[in-house]
Amino acid sequence: MKKWLAIVLLFVTIFVSGCNKEKSYIVFNKEQITPENILNASYVFEKGERVYYVVTLPEYVVTRQLLLQVYKRDNKEMRYGYKLVYGKNIKLSDEQQNYYTDYYVFNETGLYEFKVYSKDDPTKELTSNIMQVR
Repeated sequence: MKKWLAIVLLFVTIFVSGCNKEKSYIVFNKEQITPENILNASYVFEKGERVYYVVTLPEYVVTRQLLLQVYKRDNKEMRYGYKLVYGKNIKLSDEQQNYYTDYYVFNETGLYEFKVYSKDDPTKELTSNIMQVR
């Protein structure tokens, strides 16, 4: 009985400790992102409009380098509807160890997906998010 109870407590402890992990996020905005307007997220933008974004990183990235890729989802493309539109290698500065912010201008309408990878493990996606340009 004690052995069974110990096993159950072990599984519960592992499950509960695994649920508290913070996640990385990408947030889009129509204005330059500041602490005051970070919660005013928008996911629909007009063609030619600046799309400001911030990538939050709760975990420390050892090499402090990220890879940002932007894909356009479109059924006209040959690769299962995905087209690589933009890619950028990012070196995080000392002040920006837990976040990165920038903007991008889209001149074509469509559905776009931002994906962020760490240079530590480029096969593991840190975060992704989708936005639309009308």
